[in-house]
Amino acid sequence: MILRLRLLSMDQKMPLKLPRYVFRRANGSYRYKRNVPKALREVIPKATVYRQLGESYDEAIRRLPVVHAEIEALFDQERNTPSSVRAKSLVREHLGAWHADVFADGVVEPEWDITDDFRELAAELEDSTPADVVRQVGSARLKPEPMTLHRVLTEYCAYKCDGSVEHTDLKTRIERIRKDLVIVLGKNRVEWTPLAEINRADANTFRDYLLNRMAPNSVLRTLGVIKAAMNHVIIENDLEQRNVFQGIKIKGAGASKDDRLPMSDAQLQALLPEYQSNPAAYALFITLADSGARLAEIVGLEANDIDHQAGCLHIRHNTLRRLKTKTSERTIPLSPRATACLKHQQAQAIGKDPIFPQYARPRGSDAASAMLMKRLRAQISDPKVTIHSLRHRMKDKLRNTGCPEAISLAILGHSTNTVAANYGSGYALEVMREQMERVWG
Repeated sequence: MILRLRLLSMDQKMPLKLPRYVFRRANGSYRYKRNVPKALREVIPKATVYRQLGESYDEAIRRLPVVHAEIEALFDQERNTPSSVRAKSLVREHLGAWHADVFADGVVEPEWDITDDFRELAAELEDSTPADVVRQVGSARLKPEPMTLHRVLTEYCAYKCDGSVEHTDLKTRIERIRKDLVIVLGKNRVEWTPLAEINRADANTFRDYLLNRMAPNSVLRTLGVIKAAMNHVIIENDLEQRNVFQGIKIKGAGASKDDRLPMSDAQLQALLPEYQSNPAAYALFITLADSGARLAEIVGLEANDIDHQAGCLHIRHNTLRRLKTKTSERTIPLSPRATACLKHQQAQAIGKDPIFPQYARPRGSDAASAMLMKRLRAQISDPKVTIHSLRHRMKDKLRNTGCPEAISLAILGHSTNTVAANYGSGYALEVMREQMERVWG
């Protein structure tokens, strides 16, 4: 106790060199003191802001960076908050929610009695509020909020998702993008800065941040969402500006023939025992192998998507999942063993009942992929061989058995990128079956 008192006494006697904005109070504690810039005193009704830092010098030094960042963020927010946002906030605070709503909707007419309410409020605010805010309140006319990155993502999400629960993945991705943008560029630049002031350097900084934790192709897909959102807003709002997220270079992105290897016949045979103990796993594996379809397309099958009499599979939009592209919608033949597996899996399911009910849920295809991959890795350790390798296998098999490229594209649901290909109803089922039987054989 005596030693502690002596140290305290020495601390009080020894003059300490204090950092900028830090001072020591008479009681020995430390405080952060910062004068509010003159330009902000109209919106921050104080000449000085204070924050408590702690009772000891060491504690104050530890807390200083956090407190300093907090005050800087406060000043930045006030500098960048649009006048329209301040005007709406002041109207709501002083006149109430009803006035704020009609003010925000821009429906106040000059002959209305309530216009006097806005003029009187403007007079009260004149000495303490920026002139632009006062003008908006007094005229009862709200200046449109600037288009920002935050608004871009919000409007694009509203357009694409349209309140539907089936777009949960896109909503989640957009929200993740919004959070990442705030981390990289700061909240003010994302939520308040006009879109016209966002430049290519901002886009490249965001790209570099993503590359630190994502594969190049994942970064490409993420930036693709922002690029599409920007294009949507620019067109819909007739904005005269370029899309800074257009054409960003991402080293290592793009498709490569070595990204995934096709599964060999020997690997396929070696894997069959791994799946036979689980009927759902076996049905998925065989159907993927003999159809070349995408995993999500098979996982999301409904009972009425399977025609056992014709021996075919209708891959189309249903209540369980959407399709990747327009050309993904197609009808393809089923092999005898795939037909038998799906018939057993279907059991009593009819109409819109799911064929694989355990995966008929959001992100169900991810769960199915994990289940299938766990069995695959028991036999194959090569990271370039995955469940998607079955689709590559079908592509190679069709090519090597002499299947015309156009029929191969139709079977796999790939786009041909030609206008002519969009005409007609596509290849007959028997034409496709003839090509696929060579693969099944």
